[in-house]
Amino acid sequence: MTYKEAIEWLKGNRSMTNIIPQDPFETWQVRVAAADASMTQQAYWIVKAAHEEVKGG
Repeated sequence: MTYKEAIEWLKGNRSMTNIIPQDPFETWQVRVAAADASMTQQAYWIVKAAHEEVKGG
């Protein structure tokens, strides 16, 4: 994930919710929500690291 992609995830411009149209829906809904949460967490750490690098910390 690049810094630009991380920003897009954190702004809500990216999501995995429309990737997997399979049944049973509830199972996939939980998996996709977990994947979205993981990607958002990864985006947070990338942006945080980039900001700390800019600050020199």
